[in-house]
Amino acid sequence: MTPTAFYYRVRGFFPCANGFGPYSVTVRVVLAPVTALINPNVSAPAGSTTLIPIPVHIPGFPDGTFPFTATLDDKPWLDHVVPSMGMLPPEGIDLTVFANPTGLPPGTRTATVFVHVTLPGFGPIIANGVTTVGAAVSISLVTPVAPKPAGPPSSSSVIIPSAGHLDGINSHWQSNAYVANTSLGKTKFQLTYTPDDINKGIKQTVIDVDAGASTALDDIVKTWYGVGSLGETANGVLEIRPLDSAGKGTPADNATPSISFVASSKTYNVTAKGTLGEFVPAIPFANFVGRAIDTTHAATILGLQQISQTEAMRTNVGVMEALGQPVSVLISVFDPAGKKLLDFPLDLRGGEQRQLNSFLSQNKITLHDGRVEVKVTGGEGKVTAYASVIDNKTGDPILVSGVPLGQNTFDHFVLPGVADLNTGTAAWRTEMDIFNPSSTAQFTTLTFYPQNNSGPPQMTSMTINAGEIKRFDNALSTLFGLSNTGGAIHVTTATPSSLVLTGRTFNLTPNGTFGQLIEGVTAANAVGKGESSLQILQAEDSVRARTNLGVSEVTGKPAVVEVTVFLPDSKIAPSTQIPVPANGFIQVPVIQSLGLSNVYNARVSLRVVDGDGKISAYGSIIDQLTHDATYVPAQK
Repeated sequence: MTPTAFYYRVRGFFPCANGFGPYSVTVRVVLAPVTALINPNVSAPAGSTTLIPIPVHIPGFPDGTFPFTATLDDKPWLDHVVPSMGMLPPEGIDLTVFANPTGLPPGTRTATVFVHVTLPGFGPIIANGVTTVGAAVSISLVTPVAPKPAGPPSSSSVIIPSAGHLDGINSHWQSNAYVANTSLGKTKFQLTYTPDDINKGIKQTVIDVDAGASTALDDIVKTWYGVGSLGETANGVLEIRPLDSAGKGTPADNATPSISFVASSKTYNVTAKGTLGEFVPAIPFANFVGRAIDTTHAATILGLQQISQTEAMRTNVGVMEALGQPVSVLISVFDPAGKKLLDFPLDLRGGEQRQLNSFLSQNKITLHDGRVEVKVTGGEGKVTAYASVIDNKTGDPILVSGVPLGQNTFDHFVLPGVADLNTGTAAWRTEMDIFNPSSTAQFTTLTFYPQNNSGPPQMTSMTINAGEIKRFDNALSTLFGLSNTGGAIHVTTATPSSLVLTGRTFNLTPNGTFGQLIEGVTAANAVGKGESSLQILQAEDSVRARTNLGVSEVTGKPAVVEVTVFLPDSKIAPSTQIPVPANGFIQVPVIQSLGLSNVYNARVSLRVVDGDGKISAYGSIIDQLTHDATYVPAQK
C-alpha cells in the first residue's frame, strides 16, 4: 500500500431556506500504511529493571519531507520515544521506543507508537491536515532455558505440532504461542521445544501465569530458545505442561485437576505488505492416536479434507509422534468419490515430527479436492497429523487438523462464517466440503441462516454417498443462489451420522486468495446455560489486525450470551450481552463494539446466561494490510 491523497469539502443544507450553503475549506487527507515493515520485538531476561530500547522504522511519504510528532500508546510499561518530533523524509525515519520492564511477568507485551504527520495545504482553499501513522512495538521478557532429555508428555499436556522460525529470501516465518490461565490461582507452565532434528537438543523453560491472565510468546522458537537465524531453518514441536503452584517434583506428577488453561498458536510470514498465516491448535496429548488395541478394534483414523494439488494450490502433510516411542503410520490419499489414489508408509522415531512438503506433487498426484487419512499400523507411539494447504500465488497457508473419523455421531452440524460478500476492500467466498465417512449413504438437509438474522432461512437437500466428499465452490451461490450475504449453514440428518464439515472462507483477489479454514461444529463443541465458558485467544484490535467474533446457536433454541474481553495490563474486563436466536449466527467486531482500541493479546470469554440454546464461537483475526484472516476456534 502506498500513501494516497484524498480531498474533501462539505456544505450544509438549510431547511428554512431550502438550499445549500457555501462549501467549506478543502481538506487533504492521506491514507498511509498503518504499520512499519516488521513488528519490532526486543527480548530481555525476565526480572530486568533497566529501560529497553526498541528501534522502529516509520515509512515516509514520497512527495516530500513533513514535520511530525511521536506519541505512545497508553500502556504502563512504555516510557518515552526519541525523537519525539522532527521532520519525516521520504525514505522514512528510525525512532527508538523505550520500555520499562520493571515488575512485568514473562511473556511478550505489545503496544503502539503513533507518528502524527502534518501535511501542508495547497493554496488558500486547502487546509493543512494531520495524518497518523501507527507501528506496533513489542518486548519479550524471557525465562532461563535448560536442556532436557527426551520423555513422554504428562496426561494434562497440550502439544503444538508445528512451531518454527525461518528467515529466508523475502520471507520471515515465525510462530507465536499463547497460554491463558483460567484457574483461580497463579500457575506454572513448563514449555518444552523439540526440534525436528533431535540432535540439536531438546530445550525447556518455565513461566508463571497469573490467574485469569493470558501470556503471549511471540516468535517463541527464536526469542525463547535461541533457535533460528538468517539462513537457518528451525521447526519443531512445543509441549505446554501445567505444573503445581510450586513447580516441584516430577513434572508429570504435578498437574492437578484444579489447573484450567487453554493454549493455541499462530505460524505466519511477516512481509512488507502485512502477514500471511495460519492457526495451529494446541492438541491435548489424550487426543493423539495409536494402533488398534486388539484384533476386535480398528485403529483410529485421522481424516484431513479440503486437500488440493493444482496450479493454484499445493499441500504439505505433517505427522508427529508424542509418546517418545517408534511408530509406523500409513498415509492414504482419496479423491472426492472415495477412490484411493495412494498408500504411503512412514516410520517415525520416538518424538519425531516429519513434514512432507508438496506431498501430493511429490507422488505425482493432481487433485482439486481430496482428502488424506492417517493411521498407526505398528509400534507403541501416539501420533497426530495436519496438512498445510498453500495458495501458490499469495503464499497464504491454511492449516487442516486431523479429525478422528467415525468416533461420534450427531444429527445436526453447523458450518459458521460462510460468506459471499463484497465489502469494497475484500471479496469473501466460501468453499464447503461435506464428507460422509460411513458405509451407508446419508440424506441431508442444508439450511442457510443469514448473519444477524438479516433474512429468511434458505433450504436445499441432497444425498451424500458412502465415502464421498461433496464440494461446493462458492457455496452460497451454488447451493442457494445467494450473493452479498453471510451466515451459517446447518446440515441435518434423519438419523445420527458422522459427517465432517469444513469450509475455506477466503478473500478472492486477482492475484490469489487469502483465507482461513473453518471446521463444522456440533452440540459437543457448544455450551449452554450453567456450563463452562468458551475461550478465544489471540484477539486484537490494533494497527496490525482486527478481530471479528462469530457466535452460532447449534440446537434450535435461543440463548443470551455474555461476552467478556480480558485485557493484558488491566484489571478491568469489559463485557456485553448478545441475544442469539434459535439457529442464529451473529458476527461482530467484538473489541471495537466495546469502545476499545490498541488492544493486543486479548482473551474473549463467552458464557450463556439465559435461554435453552447452546452456542459455539470463533474469532477471525484479520490482517489490516493483506486482509488475510486467521480462524481461532473457541475452546472449553
